[in-house]
Amino acid sequence: MEEKQAKQIAEQTLEAIGGKENIQSAFHCVTRLRFILKDDSKVDLEKIKHIPGTLGFQKSGDQYQVIIGPNVGTVFEQMHLEEEGKSSPTISETKPSLKKRMTVKTVGSNILDALVGSITPALPAIICAGMIKMFLMLLGPSLIGLLSEKSGTYQVLNFVGDAGFYFLPVFLGYTSAKKFKANPILGMFMGSVLIAPAFVETLTKGAALSVYGLPITPVNYSSTVIPIILIVWVMSYVEKFFDTYIPTSFKMIFVPVFTVLIMVPMALVALGPLGSILGNYISSFLLWTHQVFGPFGIGLIAAVFALLIVTGMHHAINMAVLVTLTANGYDEVVFVAVAPVVIAIAAAALAFALKAKQPANRSLGFSSFVLQLIGGVAEPTLYGVMIPYVKPFVAQAIGAFCGALYMGFMHVKAYALTGSNIFILAGFIHEDSANLTNAVIGCGIAFIVTFVLVWVLGFKEKEQEIFE
Repeated sequence: MEEKQAKQIAEQTLEAIGGKENIQSAFHCVTRLRFILKDDSKVDLEKIKHIPGTLGFQKSGDQYQVIIGPNVGTVFEQMHLEEEGKSSPTISETKPSLKKRMTVKTVGSNILDALVGSITPALPAIICAGMIKMFLMLLGPSLIGLLSEKSGTYQVLNFVGDAGFYFLPVFLGYTSAKKFKANPILGMFMGSVLIAPAFVETLTKGAALSVYGLPITPVNYSSTVIPIILIVWVMSYVEKFFDTYIPTSFKMIFVPVFTVLIMVPMALVALGPLGSILGNYISSFLLWTHQVFGPFGIGLIAAVFALLIVTGMHHAINMAVLVTLTANGYDEVVFVAVAPVVIAIAAAALAFALKAKQPANRSLGFSSFVLQLIGGVAEPTLYGVMIPYVKPFVAQAIGAFCGALYMGFMHVKAYALTGSNIFILAGFIHEDSANLTNAVIGCGIAFIVTFVLVWVLGFKEKEQEIFE
């Protein structure tokens, strides 16, 4: 996407949502601009739905999502939100009448927004680490055997892959601080506290620790997700409190010092253990789902996952997978369901492209197929093919269900979060070669069933004006 086009999309988007002064928070994921606004009445829904160059619009709870595609980062940069953040009105300057009522729905939306905004920016490091570990396992002595465990290359790549997960609290300390408008360096500092070598060594020895006379619950925070996000969220309020009341001349020294002195006992005594418990509950819930519904539970997740992508709820699922992977070393529920969904969406796009008669639709289908299979971007297929024509959506759901059901019956496990394209299969590489084989077969079933159903059910073509 050219800079000129990105700038036009950015300007029209800002105009449609009521301008920069109407933005409470803004960030982007892999394909979408995401906004929490101060006053919904200022939004021009018709204008935001028909911005040239965008792939669609979705509202999830209080969050407005403008679907851009792979160039979302370029468009976000053209909004220059951080550059002018100081001149924008603060939340406290908005009228009291514009404040939204706190309901179960808004609370849930805010929690989801916080998790997505904290985790999504860290995904490149997580996926990179996962791919390196899978690459190492593939070339290591347990499979191909090109690398010995004693070789320097193996040892270096091994600790490089481990570092991506071990230092997750530090990465998320930075990203969550950015999300909660706290000092990112303090966020990283608190993440470092959780995995400080001396602290970890003391816990390993089983020695009792206390701070200010309060006992510290022994928890291993390496590779954890929820604890640091919870800690930084609370820290953002503590930091703002000291920033408000400490004189300007002393802020540089005393705001961070007082914030950390307050947060250390809160983090190690209460918030960290609480976050760890919440993470364990998420992992236990997924395992419980598998125990109760078995392979059919995995199939059902696969069948509805495309709907979760449409609503933007799939990022919460990714967070749950990350928690399970770091807690157990593998995931046998959600990521097992997601893999055939990725392949089924690509199959729907390819079948649509080959069956379509209009050149514009064939072009849309082929480009969507490539974007999904290689780029891991599902929105063009979802909003250009599956939703407008419905039957491809149904075909994809059935295909994904069949593929996931097979993988569930074969007890397939995912060992790394490796992306949302064809390389998702790398996450199933393991010493047990049957695991990857069955994952490939399951995804193959999803592809074939979806392709055949789209071809047999057909669709009534219409012009794709929104993509021209």
